[in-house]
Amino acid sequence: MDDKTRAASGSSNTSGMTVKTVAGVTTVDSAELECGCPEPGPETIEVEQVLGAEMAQRVVELDLFVPAQKPDIEQVVDVYVKELEINKVDVIPDKVIVRGELEVKVMYVADLPDQPVHAFEKRHIRWTRDIVIDGAEPDMKATADATVEFVDYDFHCHHDRRKVHITIVLKVWARVVTTTEMDVYALSPIDEIGVVESTKSTDKVSASQFTDENVSAAETGGGNIAGFGEQNVIVTGPMTPTAGTATSATGTVTVTGNTVNIRSGPGTNFPVVTKVNKGTTLTVKEQAFGWYKVVLTDGTTTGWIASWLVNSTTVNAKG
Repeated sequence: MDDKTRAASGSSNTSGMTVKTVAGVTTVDSAELECGCPEPGPETIEVEQVLGAEMAQRVVELDLFVPAQKPDIEQVVDVYVKELEINKVDVIPDKVIVRGELEVKVMYVADLPDQPVHAFEKRHIRWTRDIVIDGAEPDMKATADATVEFVDYDFHCHHDRRKVHITIVLKVWARVVTTTEMDVYALSPIDEIGVVESTKSTDKVSASQFTDENVSAAETGGGNIAGFGEQNVIVTGPMTPTAGTATSATGTVTVTGNTVNIRSGPGTNFPVVTKVNKGTTLTVKEQAFGWYKVVLTDGTTTGWIASWLVNSTTVNAKG
């Protein structure tokens, strides 16, 4: 439109705003009026990125003795691990140090004529585990999680009727995150399309947000495994149990999101193994940081899925 035509129609442009006068009616067209907000501009936000997440096992071994006021042991009924907690998480160069404590309870048949069932416990049993995460620095943020993987006990009535040797295998996860600044541009509101994974992390330090009240030797396969209790081996480092069922969660979940990623580890920084569709049922094997390790419908492919993208009402937590 040339200047003469624009003048005849009463149209002009001022600071990105077009003003039109037609038949005595003036209208204004602008990006601000069309979307109801100022034109989008850059905004600096902080984004947390996962540097690494690793798992290590911690074997806790101890002898528990019957208190003086209680009778001798005739037979151990079961050993329970209760109140598994993480007290502190420290980051040092290339490592995360996780410190926690737990409580152990022993139920037994007393060596008395009527054979009553007694129990005794020990609280505040401390444990520590260091986990290697390359690139970790002391000023970085770290979170941790822990579950009971295996419990076993060793009792010899012919040697000492007041002592029980207990072996506990913990599975400890640590995750380190870094914070970076990123410039983003605000967009007009749009309808939600599908469900996406969240990269938001938390400072919460807990011993698994899915934990049950306790875990026992009977539940994890310990106590009655032929030969396991007789070995009486003291292990000070990581190990892979050769007896018992090393599971921290069982059951199934149903995918509620659309085209959800299955990843190689519990976090959005891990590579995508495959994708699953809404309504798919998956078998749960483990859990950490709000993620489930699952087996796909083919029975062989495994990976991790975010718990907020599934219906997990059928999962039975063990750790």
